[in-house]
Amino acid sequence: MPHHHEHVPLLYQKFDPNDFLTTTVDSLCEILFPLGTIGNLLGLFIFSTSRRSTRISTAYTYLAISSSITNLLCLIRYASILHSYSRDVIRELVGQFWWACKIYEFSFAFRIISSWITLFWMFERLICISTKLQTFFHRSKLTKFKFILPMSLLIVILSSVIGPPVIMFEPNTITYLNVTQNYCGINSDASVKWQEYFSKLDFGQNHYTIRCLLSELTPTFTIILFNSCIVYHLIRTHRRFYRMSNVSSLYPKQSRTTSWMNLVLILHSSLFLLSLLSHIVGHWMSVEAHETWWVSLSILINCSLNFYLYCLSGSAFRNEIRRLVRLINIKKYSQNINQQYYYYYHP
Repeated sequence: MPHHHEHVPLLYQKFDPNDFLTTTVDSLCEILFPLGTIGNLLGLFIFSTSRRSTRISTAYTYLAISSSITNLLCLIRYASILHSYSRDVIRELVGQFWWACKIYEFSFAFRIISSWITLFWMFERLICISTKLQTFFHRSKLTKFKFILPMSLLIVILSSVIGPPVIMFEPNTITYLNVTQNYCGINSDASVKWQEYFSKLDFGQNHYTIRCLLSELTPTFTIILFNSCIVYHLIRTHRRFYRMSNVSSLYPKQSRTTSWMNLVLILHSSLFLLSLLSHIVGHWMSVEAHETWWVSLSILINCSLNFYLYCLSGSAFRNEIRRLVRLINIKKYSQNINQQYYYYYHP
């Protein structure tokens, strides 16, 4: 990594409220936040109701639901940090209140959780489409731990990346050019070793390196690898079916569902990968890439548009939406019938 000058995190940057960049980012936040909230909630409901379907695996639906929830949390965090009004409010809170500083530092976990849920989700698909992986997991009896192992790994990662700043950071005050600024930073009583751990910005035994490896570099390269394997399998499967006669009659409903599940995940992970790549590129331009406005905006776009990409993935996902609408209409219809029945016999 190249050496950089001192960088001011996005939360403490001063922007002119009438500046073109500020007004543009604010407008995008005001558009993307409601779009993302509606989309993620709809995705949450659709994946929750599809859990009852025997054609979709339990692990897939749980991971999809978890992804929608973490997307919502990321949406709230990054929209709040990017919008000039809410950013001013958060800056005042984290610089004055202990609990606000701790919540702010912990909120970095949402993006990390989202990264690793995407990886677990893709790995679940790989196991489903690879007979060799299925055989290995059944022989080693690792299927018993399919929920415990990812959760344990996620706890270790969060403890390494998020734990230290949550414990060590608290509201502080700095005076520069006779101007006093409150901020959330490392405890002034912390040892020199801890201060160096957080302040060093080169690759080594420091927080910067651990965060880069566990929240950006490892997820990025693993997503590329998993996506390549899934796409290769999909192409090979489709070629096999097309070589057979009467393709449409032989292509089972289960295979169409599996293809839709894989396609939804490929679109989700590809959009996620774009935001991760912007993060990595950002490290060559700014030390604290995760605190730049354009990296935060790419994360916000990623969290907002997933559901709408799912809708474009094919008719299968749109059919799930229609099924949900029909269920709602049936419930409303039955409620109306019950009310009419009640009023008829109880005038």
